[in-house]
Amino acid sequence: MGAILTVASAKGGCGKSALSTVLAVHLALRGTKVAVVDSDPNQGFYEWYRETYEGPALSVSSEVRHLEIVDHVQARAETHDVVLVDTAGFANQCASMAMGTADLVLIPSLPDRQSVLEAVKAARLVGAFSKASRREIPFRIVLCRWTPRGLVEKALLGDLTSQGLPIMQQTLSDLADFRKFTVSGIVPATGKIAEQVGALIDELIAAGFIPPPLAAEAA
Repeated sequence: MGAILTVASAKGGCGKSALSTVLAVHLALRGTKVAVVDSDPNQGFYEWYRETYEGPALSVSSEVRHLEIVDHVQARAETHDVVLVDTAGFANQCASMAMGTADLVLIPSLPDRQSVLEAVKAARLVGAFSKASRREIPFRIVLCRWTPRGLVEKALLGDLTSQGLPIMQQTLSDLADFRKFTVSGIVPATGKIAEQVGALIDELIAAGFIPPPLAAEAA
């Protein structure tokens, strides 16, 4: 059974689809068999993939029905190493069900007050699901478009850490490349974006949330 990673936050425009995209592509570049499930009724990822995407093979599907999403995601986990679920930018039942079936919930946060507040709410929601299901559903905050040395970012990071929330060490900067691929369909395989996403993936592997590439296992 592959790992299920749900990318979730009720705030729109906080980087959920971008995070899902770069993780999916760079995992695929490493030889990982990746499936992406777009559960957002707006179908942003699914349409981008069908009309624009150029890159390594991905298995991309759409499921926006909350009564079907769990079976849909778990079926793909049976045939893939990693399943990424891109959720809606608002609170809905489908996103909640996707969080409930996850092996890890990734919560992106931009460097602004509303994003941080929504990240805290999402973390509390995952905690409630953990209690309801009587199993731990781990989660991690991913800092997106973040300048670690910025004064605003430092203050907001203090707000997150004061809540005791687990935060990924690797941040994703406010790089133009994170926006260019929405138009070009090509996610850079080299350069700064590759370095940052690669470090994020390495961090997830080291924590045991996703499997190492087959080549690494053989070595």
